[in-house]
Amino acid sequence: MVARQLIARLEVLPTKRVLVLMVGVFGLVHLGYYLAGVRFDVVPLVRFFQFLDPELLRHRLAESLFYLHSQPPLFNLFLGIVLKLFPGHEAIAFHTTYLALGLVLYLALFTLMRRLGISRIVALALSTWFIVSPSFVLYEHWLFYTLPLAVVLTLSVLLFHQVLEARTAWAALGFFTSLFLLSGIHSMFHLAYCLVAMGAVLVLCRGQRRMILLTAAFPLLLIASLPTKNLVLFGEFATSSWAGMNLSGPTLRAVPIEERERLVAAGKLSRLALIPRFSRLTSYPQEYVRVRGFEGIPALRQVRRSTGFGNYNHLAYVAISRQYLKDDLYVLLHYPKYALAGWLNAWLHYFRSTSDYGFFYGNLAKIVPVNVLYDYLFYGKVPRYRVHLDDLPIHYAPYRESRLYVFLLIGLPLLLVFGFRVALRTRRAGLALDTGQRMLLLYLCFNVAFVAVVGNILEVGENQRFRFATDPLDVVLLGLAVEQVRWRVGHRSGPHAEAAPTGGTPAHE
Repeated sequence: MVARQLIARLEVLPTKRVLVLMVGVFGLVHLGYYLAGVRFDVVPLVRFFQFLDPELLRHRLAESLFYLHSQPPLFNLFLGIVLKLFPGHEAIAFHTTYLALGLVLYLALFTLMRRLGISRIVALALSTWFIVSPSFVLYEHWLFYTLPLAVVLTLSVLLFHQVLEARTAWAALGFFTSLFLLSGIHSMFHLAYCLVAMGAVLVLCRGQRRMILLTAAFPLLLIASLPTKNLVLFGEFATSSWAGMNLSGPTLRAVPIEERERLVAAGKLSRLALIPRFSRLTSYPQEYVRVRGFEGIPALRQVRRSTGFGNYNHLAYVAISRQYLKDDLYVLLHYPKYALAGWLNAWLHYFRSTSDYGFFYGNLAKIVPVNVLYDYLFYGKVPRYRVHLDDLPIHYAPYRESRLYVFLLIGLPLLLVFGFRVALRTRRAGLALDTGQRMLLLYLCFNVAFVAVVGNILEVGENQRFRFATDPLDVVLLGLAVEQVRWRVGHRSGPHAEAAPTGGTPAHE
C-alpha cells in the first residue's frame, strides 16, 4: 500500500523535482563508489595506441590532428584541449567531464523512455539500475571514448525524435551535429551511416525537405571532410586506416598457424600473416617500415611516443593495414569456414558483461560484490563455466574461451526482435505508439543492430566494449517490455485494472 502511494506521488511529481531527485541519486551512487575506492583511470592516455603522443597534443595539436589517420580526430581533439587548458590538473578535468557526461546519459536515458510512453516509475527505476551497474561506473571512470560515444548515440536517438516532432531547423541541426560527433569519435559511423540517417529524416519530414537539406549541408560537409582528407593524404577513404588490422582478428588470425605458414610459403599470403596485428614497427619486414614522406611531421614519423609506447599513427601502418586487408580478403574468399568461426567467437564476446573487460585495472577489484550481483542476478553468468573454442579453428591464445552470460545471450536478441515488432506494427496490445514514437523506436533498434553487426564483423576480443555504446538503448527496450508485462498483468486482473499505456509524454513534462 505504501509502495503504491509512493509510486502515485512520483507519477504526479513536477518534472523539475524529478530531475533534482535524479541528480541527488546520481550523487549518492557516486559517493558510494568513491568510498568503495573507485578512482578515475588516466592510464590510457599514456599507454593506449588510439591516442596521439600527449606532448604532440599539448604543443602541435592542429598539425597532429590533421595528419591523424589511425582514428577519427574528435576524441584526440578533446584530449588535446584538456591538456592545453589544464596543465598539471588534467586528471581532475577529465574526471569532471566524465561525471558530467554520466549525468547527461542518466537524464537522457530517462527522457528517452518517457518519450516512448514508459511510465515514470519504470523509467526512473531502470535508468537508475543502469547507472548503479559496475559497467556504467567503470566506463565512466576510464579515459576512453566508449562513454562519450554512448552519450552521443543516446542523444542522437532523442534528437531524431525531436526533429520528427518539432520540425524546426534547430532540432534538425542538433541531430545532424550528433551524426558529425559520432563519425568524429568512432570509425564505425562512416559517411554511409550518416547518409542513411539523414535520408530517413528527409523521408519522414517531406514537408520540410528544403529546411532539412539546408541544415544538413554544413554537418554533412564536415562528416565528408574526414574520410576525404585521409583519401587525399593517405589513399584511404575512411576515418581510420586500421580496417585491415581490425578485420584480421576474426578472419586471418582464425586460420591455424600451420595453415598460415603453408599459405605464406606458397605465396598466397604475405609474411604479415604470421605477425600479430598491431605489433610494433620493429616486428614488421623492413620494406613496410621504410616509408618516405611527411618527414617533418612527428605524428607520422616518430616510432615511439614520449611515453615510451609505440606510435600506431606512424605512416608505415597505412601500408601494413592495407596488406592485412588483402590477406583478410583472401581468407574470406578461399577459407570462409575460418572467418565464420572467428565471427562466432566475436558474437560470444559481444554477449559478455561489459565489465568483463581486461583494461579496468584496479577499479573492478574495488567493487567485486556489486559486480558479482549484476553478473549472476541480472546477466545470468554461468558459474565456473566458459565456452571453450579449442574445437573451432581459432588458435590465438587470448580468445580461446569466452564466459557465458545466459540472460544477455538470450535476452538481448529477444529485446531487439520485440522492439522491431512494436515499431513495425501500427497497434500492439498494451503498447499504443503514435507514428513518431514508432519511428523513434525503429531508429533506436536500427542503431542497436548496426553496432552489433558491424562491430562483430570487424573485430574480435573487445566486442562487449562496443556493445556498451548501445546498452542504454537496450535498457529502453527493456522498459518497453516491462510496460507490456505490466499491461498484461493489469488486463487480466479485471475491469478496474489500469488502462493500456498510450504513447506520449504527459503535458507537464
